[in-house]
Parts: sequence; C-alpha cells; structure tokens
Amino acid sequence: TLRRIALVLLLVLLYQGWLGVQAVGKAEPGLGDAPDERGRFDVDVVLGFQPERYHFLRLQDHGRVAGTTDTTVHLRGVSPAGVDALAREYWIESLAVPDSDA
Repeated sequence: TLRRIALVLLLVLLYQGWLGVQAVGKAEPGLGDAPDERGRFDVDVVLGFQPERYHFLRLQDHGRVAGTTDTTVHLRGVSPAGVDALAREYWIESLAVPDSDA
C-alpha cells in the first residue's frame, strides 16, 4: 500500500514538474509591459487548434474573452498570476502581446 501511495505521489510530482518546465518560454517578451491601473493587461492566447467551449470556460478563469481570430483567443484583464497559470496549461502553445490595432 505504501509503495502505491509513493508511486502516485511521484507521478503527481513528475507531472507538476513537467508542467512547470513546458511553461518556460510560452510568454512572449514584452507581455505585461503596459498594465492598466489595476495591474492587468491584454493577452492573446495562441492554441494549435480551434478553441471549444471547454477552452473558453478555462480561459475565463483568468480574464475576459474579447473574441477569437482563427486559433487565437483574445483575453482582457489578465493578471500576472493569470499569465503564470495560463502558461502551465499544456494545451496552450504561447501567450502573445496583442496587436495594438486590434
């Protein structure tokens, strides 16, 4: 029984470590350089597929969905902690600075 518990604990730790490693480098340089008065900013979440309802619901935990363009979801009002949480999602390819004309 103890070996099974230790194995499950090891698998959880390895998974969390993998999430942390794959999160490095997802955020584009300059992301969050122009926060609003509450310290929040806009983020474009780039996916490798068309987003579905599940993805929108998960993204709404971190900001307001302002629309989509192909495989990119535009989020508004994202906190720095939200960016960290988004980067740990394995299904997100990258976090980009939105175009200023969008």
